[in-house]
Amino acid sequence: MLKNFKIEPVAPELLNAYKNDSIIDVTNENCTIIAGSRLTKYSSRVPYWSKQYIRTYWEIKNASTEQQNFYTFFKSEFLRGEYFDLEGNNNYAFILLFDFLNEYDRHKDFQKLEDRMHCLGTRYTKTVLYCQSHLNKKREARKESEQVLRLKPKEKPGYQNYPSYYDLRLGTKLKTKLNLSEVEVRLLNLVPYPTSRFCKIEFCCLEVSKLYLLSLYAMRDKYIEEGTTLEEQFSDFAKVVAKEHFQFQAGGVDYTQFIEKTSNEILAYVFKHCENTVRWVYGHKQKINTQSYYLGKAKVEYETKIVPQITGVLASLVSAIPAPDEAAEIKLNLQNVNRWKIKFEELKSAYTNDAKQFAAGIVAVANQNERNASIKNIFFEATNFICTHDKEAALALYVHYLDHDLNSTTFPTKQLKKTIKNSLFKTHEQFQNFQAIVKELTKDKDLAKALACVSKIYTVKRKKIELNTAIIREVQQHHSGAVKLLNDYLRDECEDENTGIKAGRESEVDENAIVLKTDEFQKSIYRPELAFTLVQVTALKIFSESNFLVPQHNLQAFAKSKGIFFNPLISSINESCYEILGDVLIEEEGAHYTINPIYYQKLLTNDRQH
Repeated sequence: MLKNFKIEPVAPELLNAYKNDSIIDVTNENCTIIAGSRLTKYSSRVPYWSKQYIRTYWEIKNASTEQQNFYTFFKSEFLRGEYFDLEGNNNYAFILLFDFLNEYDRHKDFQKLEDRMHCLGTRYTKTVLYCQSHLNKKREARKESEQVLRLKPKEKPGYQNYPSYYDLRLGTKLKTKLNLSEVEVRLLNLVPYPTSRFCKIEFCCLEVSKLYLLSLYAMRDKYIEEGTTLEEQFSDFAKVVAKEHFQFQAGGVDYTQFIEKTSNEILAYVFKHCENTVRWVYGHKQKINTQSYYLGKAKVEYETKIVPQITGVLASLVSAIPAPDEAAEIKLNLQNVNRWKIKFEELKSAYTNDAKQFAAGIVAVANQNERNASIKNIFFEATNFICTHDKEAALALYVHYLDHDLNSTTFPTKQLKKTIKNSLFKTHEQFQNFQAIVKELTKDKDLAKALACVSKIYTVKRKKIELNTAIIREVQQHHSGAVKLLNDYLRDECEDENTGIKAGRESEVDENAIVLKTDEFQKSIYRPELAFTLVQVTALKIFSESNFLVPQHNLQAFAKSKGIFFNPLISSINESCYEILGDVLIEEEGAHYTINPIYYQKLLTNDRQH
């Protein structure tokens, strides 16, 4: 309970420094409830009740008359031994759970509560962990020694072993890893276990949890400076919610319990704000929702008194958040495929004419994106940046790009711009040597050998030549007209004046293109900067001919027929379109994949849009 959260002043960096023995120990005993009993089909439709987090029995007051009437019938039949299928409307079961708890506070018959909770958890399995939790708390309050809801398999078919409620809580799980004190364990146990993809990365979950505890320390100290306490502020706000939302009057068991629950609820919001802060520091664009359900005066109180305190202390603690480790970086980049651009911008901003250091940084970023379908784009963008600073580093990074392109089926090979080629290759020989390196790379896929050869491209080759100047002047005078004519002919025939690189006869293949792999392209209806491959164009055609809704198995069959994987195909199209749309193009919708028609129109060339 928050009212027991009385922390003595400590240094914020010491997570395990404060102790408080005023809080009752959490039980380590297991609770087991069986599941899977049959339910009776209700004769008519169960009144729909949209899913919400039920915190107290009194939320039944916010239900409609039809819902309240059904609940009254549902409870009476439940007590008679008739259990109805709620058809997914589990709010009724949770209201019944809190109803039983309220009645227990009056009759104090623990065996009756135990039997009812067992029956509820058995029939409505969504409530099972909550039944275990509240029974454990009631048992601790009574200081009983017997185990809670211990049933033998032979007595109840369908018996299942459920872990203890507290074994599933965040504080209990992180106690050893963070060397937490008992009070810190309880503070983390008071917040719902985080289920976001971000917190499924263990490193991120640990940092959010540490920031949460540090934030509470900082808020506690700040309130003390203001002549109040953290628990008093939370409790005062909870009283506003009790009056504003449920018209509770001070005093009584229900009122006291509600104040405690609402106070603890604020801790969950603190945790959410902490998660968003760590997400921001780690360059993770997606944020979780921190909006509260409070209304009226309670909403104003929350947004003007509670939230500023939370965000204020978090701003002061941002510098204490460490950078992700290598494993976390890889997982974060997998969740956010464009996250590498943040690191790329940092490397560009920090560039100090050390091309080798820059290239090493790019390779490190690429290694952290090893499972990212767009990994080769990192090298291509780095090539474009470094080419004006260091030619050898630019060619080395482009070789990295081509090496990754060999193993990629998602994007067409990007050619360097003519202006970049002109700056990198001052002679036709240099360009030919690079072409030879690329050709060997496609054969043996030996990246190290290719990089070693790149360093030799710009090696100056000198050859001692002795000239007879007298004979040269004589020949020049005798054949001056012929020489001029020949020079004009050679310039027109053999030199590409736009690039400065000799390209051969028009009837030959264009040597200026760095060819790594071939792909057939038709005149595209899509904007040229998208550079879709034929496979991508065909996939989009399937969507446009199917009213932009395609079953997943159809796309999987298409990808298989082309000899490519299904998920990388979808990711590659989304990656290509992201710069234009600022959002994903193809989204999963159940067993189908869909495209927003408005987004699709944005991809078309101007003459195709309508």
